[in-house]
Amino acid sequence: MFQSEMKIALDAESVRQAVRTATRRCGFGPEALQTLERIVDDVCSELAADGVAGGLALRNRLAQKLLAFACQGRADSQAKELLLRTFRNETLAALHAGHVPAKPWSAA
Repeated sequence: MFQSEMKIALDAESVRQAVRTATRRCGFGPEALQTLERIVDDVCSELAADGVAGGLALRNRLAQKLLAFACQGRADSQAKELLLRTFRNETLAALHAGHVPAKPWSAA
């Protein structure tokens, strides 16, 4: 096998591995689901204390992100901190979007 063919084969295998990782399913028992629900509740209350408007849409987004973190093997405390950081950063970015000066090379 030529070196270029080997590189293509390695690239194809890494793509297959990435697809398997991205599409794998994971399951949770009743205790784990209760823990995940508690984390979503905690994060919702902390975000509400920061002034973020909560609601069903926010809870759904938090739950989806938390499940993604849990499927990657993140610990409970780490997943909670990642959720808080992600949504706080998103909120700050939305608040300050109008305050960012346009870059001279941008089309905006």
